Amino acid sequence: MKIIQLGYGYWGESWIDFINKDPDSELAALCVKTEKTLSKAKEKWDLPDSMCFTDIDEALKVDADVVIIVMPHYAHIEFAKKAVLAGKNVLIEKPLCDNLDEAKEFFRWMEGRKEKVFVSHNYRFRKELWQMKEGFEDGKLGELQFIQVDYRTGKSTDPEEHVWNVQGWRGSQVCMQTYECAVHHYDMMRFLTGSNAKTVYANAWNPKWAITKGPESYFVTIEFENGVRACFSNHMSSVGAETEFQGNWQVQGSKGLVRWLSGHPEMELYPAIDHPGEIPAVEETGFPGFDRAGILRELVHALGGEKFSALPTLKDNMNTMALCAAVLLSAREGRVVSVDELWHEG
Repeated sequence: MKIIQLGYGYWGESWIDFINKDPDSELAALCVKTEKTLSKAKEKWDLPDSMCFTDIDEALKVDADVVIIVMPHYAHIEFAKKAVLAGKNVLIEKPLCDNLDEAKEFFRWMEGRKEKVFVSHNYRFRKELWQMKEGFEDGKLGELQFIQVDYRTGKSTDPEEHVWNVQGWRGSQVCMQTYECAVHHYDMMRFLTGSNAKTVYANAWNPKWAITKGPESYFVTIEFENGVRACFSNHMSSVGAETEFQGNWQVQGSKGLVRWLSGHPEMELYPAIDHPGEIPAVEETGFPGFDRAGILRELVHALGGEKFSALPTLKDNMNTMALCAAVLLSAREGRVVSVDELWHEG
């Protein structure tokens, strides 16, 4: 699978590392904004001049199977369209964009086109998530009832010490907390439940020491179409205490409670007394690999017309975007929001 990568930076650099380690993937071209950044990338990865570009139109002339877009969110759709018009399939780093209206317009624009668009949600590719999903699908954990997730980051009230660099384009987003961070958790919940959100209620506020313009703390309750409930507590300005990025998960099934906690090497199961459950082994799940290693495995299958199970298509990802938009609307208007108000596949 030949890949053109648009964008670099910290995340783009790690993408090249994953591409180089994948036996079926090959970096065909790298396109970045400035010669200075391009020079650094060429030196680090020993790239020939023929693979390196600052002109996107020239980069898109390179023979490749897919274009991976690793750029600021506001540029995702613009450059995805350029890639599609050049006849290329596209993998866009999450989020697709930072508002639902732009996502809808792009979805309509893509209708009838042969090129394929996927969205990279790397936190779907965690073995623990796959083990839980398999456990509920094969009955080892019984029937999924509800999900509790707690995510905290921040460390400090000093913007210079904050884990996120909010001085640049990230800090100017419509809502950095939702589209930069919590979008992962909403997508993971959709993947685990195998269902889309039906209704959302959100309460949001800014701590006195908040460093971005959008609310940084949220309490969110979600009802999914299959009846599963979720409660999500997420905070970008949690002074002192942090979780790992996936957060702390407590997932209740009819055969026990599963806890997936930061700093713990393995999940814990608290089995029901009368019907004790069991967490499936990773080998039983078909787990394709950690993080973007798994994404690349699934992308190879998807582009080859083979079966894939977790890589979000554009259509699938619209439901995550709609859930994010419903959270923001609920917090703004102080009411329960039906996701159908904002997006309906039919």
